[in-house]
Amino acid sequence: MAQGSTEENALVSFYTDRITEPSTNDEVYGYWLFALGLIASVVGIAMFMYSTTLPRPPAAEGGTYWMLREVGVVLAGIGVPLMLGGVAIRLPLRKLATQIVGIGVIICLAAILWFILVYPASGWPVDTGHSGVIGLYTIGLVIIGLASVFVPLLSRAETETPSERAAREETERSSAETREALDRTRTERDEAETAAKAASAELESLRQSKARFELYQDRGGGHRWRLRHRNGNIIATSGEAYASRQKCQQGMHSVIRNTLGAAVMTIEAVETEVETEPIELESQASFELYEDAAGEWRWRLVHDNGNIIADSGEGYASKSNGKRAMDSVRRHAESADYLKIDPAGFEIYRDRAGEWRWRLVHENGEILADSGEGYASRQKARQGVESVRTNAGDAAIEEQ
Repeated sequence: MAQGSTEENALVSFYTDRITEPSTNDEVYGYWLFALGLIASVVGIAMFMYSTTLPRPPAAEGGTYWMLREVGVVLAGIGVPLMLGGVAIRLPLRKLATQIVGIGVIICLAAILWFILVYPASGWPVDTGHSGVIGLYTIGLVIIGLASVFVPLLSRAETETPSERAAREETERSSAETREALDRTRTERDEAETAAKAASAELESLRQSKARFELYQDRGGGHRWRLRHRNGNIIATSGEAYASRQKCQQGMHSVIRNTLGAAVMTIEAVETEVETEPIELESQASFELYEDAAGEWRWRLVHDNGNIIADSGEGYASKSNGKRAMDSVRRHAESADYLKIDPAGFEIYRDRAGEWRWRLVHENGEILADSGEGYASRQKARQGVESVRTNAGDAAIEEQ
């Protein structure tokens, strides 16, 4: 029985109602054990004393005299260890002391059983008593006394009061809850750091674009932009000409701002929306994937105000090819640089082998010149461009 617990039962309820509020169940059980032992001892002594007033027949014949004496000795013999054990249980002793008290009580009960077997006619000396029974009973009483007095001195008795014990247990529970809260906090922090690293890696991958915006003037004098992959393919165009370079730049920056967060809308037929894939990032435009009159698949980026701010510039043979081209724009548009072509411009890019190259692109999309070789770094490629720009204009023309 745990000393800190007070489970409700009939003995505990009666003790609480008539005596006091117990701090532990051991206090209640020790009280009742002591009371039982006291009653047994008093009754046993009374029976033994009453037997002395009766005539004493021979032991072999038995009779009321011998029966009263035997029962009286048994009750008194049981009562004494019960009283001592009850006192020991009520005390705040160590578990070891309580266990030794229990052993002493068992030894006393064994001596009582031995007494019953030999008293009065089976070898019990009437005048002197049986030394074995008396010695065993005495050993049990000595063990109970030693366990109650000396074991606590040697093993340091428990000095906590019930209130102190309750406070300690509450502190331990609070400490355990605090440790659990700290563990949860560490776990949440680790998960947040992992998510932040993943988001940072994703943003970094978005910044590393393999495409570049080109800003140029068409033959009609209008200003346009196009998004060219480093392999030379044009993956998006402005779709319309702008009256000024500034307007064209504004349109291009609108594409950069709205591309990554744009929703995807697949249009199977005119004015029929089939599927929409919303993206959590905020955008003021949506991608539309549709089939044109020629049966080719195209995409366009439509602002919330209805304006088309970009389109594919060409048709694709299948819906999947059109979607891949659109996804390519979504990946590269936000972080792509742009090239001013007036009427031509140098473009520095990285080839599939990881080397840096340059090419001179005309406003009509024609590549006028390229580096012819790869460079180990972007800086080396820029130096190559500057060398061409510095020397090509004044270079002599040799005819062979």
